[in-house]
Amino acid sequence: MWNYKIKKISVLSVFKFTFLYGIIIGAIFGLIGGLLGSIGDARLFGMGIFGGLLFGIIYGIILSLFSALGAWLFNLISGVIDGIDVELVKKDE
Repeated sequence: MWNYKIKKISVLSVFKFTFLYGIIIGAIFGLIGGLLGSIGDARLFGMGIFGGLLFGIIYGIILSLFSALGAWLFNLISGVIDGIDVELVKKDE
């Protein structure tokens, strides 16, 4: 058993991770919503796909900006309250 403390989080790594994650999740749900919205009207099919992908990109950007802000605030507050204690247990192999 080891005791560690999280004192700093890389804002850039949080931004990159949540940007890619947000684009993937946003595109999946956006495409599903766009395709379901265009059922029965072939003219809307292309708009549904385009709208879904656009939604994914916008969702990824917004999610990554708010996540990076959260990481930056964590780093700011962590200097005052001395971070977050974490207890790790070694896994038996």
